[in-house]
Amino acid sequence: MKANATITVRRPALSFPAQLDPILLEAQPELSYALIGLSLLLPYLEPYLIRTMNQAKRSVRDPELLEAIALFNAQEGQHYRLHARFNEAVREDCAALARLEEELASDYDRFSATRSLPWNLAYAEGFEAFTAALACFLSEEQILRDAHPAARDLFEWHIYEELEHRCVAFDVYEHVHGSYPYRVAVGLYAQRHLGRFALRATRAMLERDRQRGRDHGGKAQARARLRPFLSLAARRLLPKVLRTYSPLYTPRQIRIPAGAELVLQRLASAQP
Repeated sequence: MKANATITVRRPALSFPAQLDPILLEAQPELSYALIGLSLLLPYLEPYLIRTMNQAKRSVRDPELLEAIALFNAQEGQHYRLHARFNEAVREDCAALARLEEELASDYDRFSATRSLPWNLAYAEGFEAFTAALACFLSEEQILRDAHPAARDLFEWHIYEELEHRCVAFDVYEHVHGSYPYRVAVGLYAQRHLGRFALRATRAMLERDRQRGRDHGGKAQARARLRPFLSLAARRLLPKVLRTYSPLYTPRQIRIPAGAELVLQRLASAQP
């Protein structure tokens, strides 16, 4: 396990306004709310990942893999804390959204309490495999380029660090359990679980806007806004995700995009 040499724990001094318009991408409410939906789940998901990795340490004897787990946990700890701050900046009163978050928190408590270590590790790898594919897609297609600067900096920092530690969950799962069919089966469940939350959160935010008279147009306008992105995702994101289901898949096949280190250095040196 040599990937830990590339994992750096950073503590960027990212700042967020007290209130931030949740339309992070101009004239793209659906995509903006999907990004927020992903951010909302992280203060629940990433502590669960850390708990899972800490439990796995009891079954790991490889000192390099143990070091990688420590670095993974440190990065994930920074991620969810900053996302929690960002979420407060974009959060608006929405009872339906609050219920979804409570349900998600309960899910992760239940997974930790009742599921086996191999199951939780396979779930973690399902998330990490998807985020590695998503990170490459967002970077290659410059999806975040025109986002609000506070959101752009947060998500760029996060996706590039996801790529730095892309091998850890995979290596720990392989070390502890290693079954390919099990990895894919539970990974698919994880991706459906995460995607369902983000979709339901997006719908809750759109419904909140409709109730408050914030008009984004009807379904036809929504489809027109989403059509170019969905077409791009089908051509450029879906193949990346499908490759993670191969028995030959390893995250070491994924190359960190050019320029990622410069972005991380800039954000790591940001002043509060």
